[in-house]
Amino acid sequence: MRKYMKYIAAGLVIMIGASCEKIQETTENEIKEIAYDGYGVPMSFKAKGQDVMKSDIDVGASAIVWDSDDAIAIYDGSQLREFSVSSRSYGNKIATFSGSAADVSTYYSVTPYSAATLDTDIKVTIPATQTVIGDHCVDGEAMVATATVAAGADISFTNQFSLLKISLSGSDIVSVTLTGKSDEAICGEKVLSTSDGTFSGTPEGKTINLVYKASKEGAYGAFPAGDYFVVLWPGEFTGGFKLIMTKSDGSKAIKSTSADVTFALNSGANASTIDDVTFAPSTIMNASQLKMWRRIAEYYTEGEEVKLGADIDLGGYAWTPVEQFIGIFNGQNHKIYNFTIESDAVNVGFIGQLGSSSAEEAQLKNVVFGSSNGTSYDGTSSITVTTDRSGWTYGGIVGYAQKKSTISGVTSFVPVTAAASVTGKHAIGGISGSGNGGSGNGITITGCHNYGAITDNSASTTTENSAIGGILGATDGSYTVVSSCVNHAAVHNYCAAVSRIGGIVGKAWDAHATITECTNEGDITNEAASVTDKASSWDNAVGVGGILGAFTSKNGGLLVNKCTNSGTLTMAASPSESYRTTYGGIVGNITYAGTIKGCTNTGEFTETVTCAALFAVGGILGLGNTSSLVITKADDDTYNTNSGALWHLKEHSGECWYGGIVGLAQSSNYIEYCTNNGRVISDPSGQSATINFNAGGICGSSQKIIRNCTNNGYVFTYAGKLTSYIGGICGGRSLKPTQITDCTNTGFLSPFNASGSSVCGGILAILDPNNTTVHSCVNSGMVTTGDFYRNGSGNTPGTLRNFESKNYYMGGLFGYVNAPTADVTDNVTDCIVACTFGQRTGSESKDNYKGIIAGQTRSTSSTAYKMVFGTAEHPILIVNTTNFQYGTNANPAVITQGDVITTTALANKWLMGSSSNLYDSANGSSDTSKVDFNYVIATPAQAGIE
Repeated sequence: MRKYMKYIAAGLVIMIGASCEKIQETTENEIKEIAYDGYGVPMSFKAKGQDVMKSDIDVGASAIVWDSDDAIAIYDGSQLREFSVSSRSYGNKIATFSGSAADVSTYYSVTPYSAATLDTDIKVTIPATQTVIGDHCVDGEAMVATATVAAGADISFTNQFSLLKISLSGSDIVSVTLTGKSDEAICGEKVLSTSDGTFSGTPEGKTINLVYKASKEGAYGAFPAGDYFVVLWPGEFTGGFKLIMTKSDGSKAIKSTSADVTFALNSGANASTIDDVTFAPSTIMNASQLKMWRRIAEYYTEGEEVKLGADIDLGGYAWTPVEQFIGIFNGQNHKIYNFTIESDAVNVGFIGQLGSSSAEEAQLKNVVFGSSNGTSYDGTSSITVTTDRSGWTYGGIVGYAQKKSTISGVTSFVPVTAAASVTGKHAIGGISGSGNGGSGNGITITGCHNYGAITDNSASTTTENSAIGGILGATDGSYTVVSSCVNHAAVHNYCAAVSRIGGIVGKAWDAHATITECTNEGDITNEAASVTDKASSWDNAVGVGGILGAFTSKNGGLLVNKCTNSGTLTMAASPSESYRTTYGGIVGNITYAGTIKGCTNTGEFTETVTCAALFAVGGILGLGNTSSLVITKADDDTYNTNSGALWHLKEHSGECWYGGIVGLAQSSNYIEYCTNNGRVISDPSGQSATINFNAGGICGSSQKIIRNCTNNGYVFTYAGKLTSYIGGICGGRSLKPTQITDCTNTGFLSPFNASGSSVCGGILAILDPNNTTVHSCVNSGMVTTGDFYRNGSGNTPGTLRNFESKNYYMGGLFGYVNAPTADVTDNVTDCIVACTFGQRTGSESKDNYKGIIAGQTRSTSSTAYKMVFGTAEHPILIVNTTNFQYGTNANPAVITQGDVITTTALANKWLMGSSSNLYDSANGSSDTSKVDFNYVIATPAQAGIE
């Protein structure tokens, strides 16, 4: 609607049209033909607007003046009908509006037509953006008025708005934003009752932005100096209001009132001159300007940019977090340093919240925090979260990042700490505490570096998986991306409520989270026993990872791609026996669909305390408790590789799973294209409890497909109370892999000093032929009862010593084989054995449990089903360097060479431990209808393992 209010007596003219017009001398003008829409009955209404009351905004005796292209809405009981001006009279104060509508007794009208919509009710809107055009002083489309009119009667509109008068002394202001100090609702929709003409409902808009155009079709520009009006719904402003001005060069300023203000119906208030204040420039050059920016930062709009033009020394200033920022903060690689933040806000940081739930594309980029030279900590800057509340609290350089916001090129040397006063659930990170995506609008953190220690001293005991991370504490929505980031700092947890800890990200609990090409160099230490009551199942196990602590989204979609960890993971507090705990060089645990591709870990896992929990540790992944887990090579063929040692050094009273790649892999899917070079060492102090210890060069235990994997690291256990289940590729007592294909073990294996029922196999600890197939696998690693660890150095085994004399089930391929429940004739094919077996001198009776293929094949009855190893077309190859040796219990041991398998007679003697009631060493099988072998003696060249 285009109209204007015109002051008739001396005083202010309020214009809302193309220009002020002289009062017409004629009684009628601009009579037009109106094209009816064919609905209902053609009709016309004469309409007059209500004068604005005289008040402190000095409107005076004024009147509504109609423009020729105005339109009003007529509601006829079923539809809103648009009526247009057909003629005007009395200086355009009265207009005749024509259109067509249903023939009813009472109509309801809204002006302007653009302000009215019809849903179940009539809704009337005062817009949040109001545009002044030309030499007008107010947006006529915002000045809503309503009327109830009888059929055939004239319309007398009643104004439904209030006005704020502002005066601009300069001519370079491009926008003025009004907001109440107490978040009052001032614009948006209200519902108009068609029964009594009253309004109901609370509008949602809390901010009105006034802008200017020289012409309706022109571009937005600067206001000419003069008086203008903001249109708003009537109401009370508790504690006053704020006006934020933006100049054409991007500079901003704020002016506010502190007293309560009433914006009365059809009246208003006068703010007088508002641009007589100091403006924060768009390029900040000093500390005072940065502090000025902080006061108005929350009023930047999407796309508005502020830059640093110099390094800023805040001189120990206690920075108050910016509540919200949705613009662009571009540091241009400058530095902000010597500041402290200690806050009990919900979102704590240099910027408390970046972006908004409306998915504005806010940015923080190219800033160095906490360093004067960009290479070292300034010794002063710090961020401390002190919030004592039950809801979530977040802390970092950005406390909380909202949808579509981006943090890029940010380097922080600032330590981030959760103080003991924090008693609620929380997430803190070196760059951001948490980020919320959704519907494809995820946050992005890219190219960031953190050098500031992350420390959680919170006294919180909540059970909702609080989290800490070197870059990001937690994700809180979908489609989060963290890329090309490096954490250089220690991550240290003392809080019992924290159950998610990561070198890059503590917790990802959203769908489609991506962490790609990130590096953690910081050591991670967990010194608190988690109190989460959800950790009694693997789905909610405590998760600690060099890159990611835990991924727990039921919607799946995690991708961890080409990430690297070199930081040590240390468990320094003992979880209780009812909890489950996981540590991974890359990821602690994944409990729903996720993929790890081409990652590298060189960091060690170690422990300084006893552990009563079920426990899973992996060089890449601690726990995969999902049917949709994939661990595979990257798109550029980079394998997942672990070279970090995994240590079991303290007493455990719960079952353990240790794997060079994955500790425990439950459910299905596959692990492929992985290489382990790291040691798995069990050397506990004071192990008094008898437990099962599952260890493997690739997996501690698995229900998954394992293929194209190589283990070069050795697996060694040293504890008389452990019952070890060791596999060069996969260990494990009860879980049953579905397939092991194209895998190679070169690592030494020894259940040294474990309990007498331990099991050790060059490929698998236990083969279950009812569930598992093994094809094209190679074992060339030593399988021994000797100690090669204590004389070794790093990942290299030392001279053998102290051979054990125990009934270990030991095999070149399998420790032992479960009895089949149906005939199995082709489950194990094309495998190669080329290893050395070791036993205590004088303990030849223990050879009953040692074999080239398996230590023992178990039968539950004398009518066991047939099990055949190899086929005529795909036999097992026994390399003629395969041999048996014996050693003394000395340091170093005196080695006596036993049989070297160069003939079928020697092979038949050692195919399987003679304790099996199905095995006859002379014939290779006591009953070929129960157990049989298809094998070939081959040279290394023939086997392709030279």
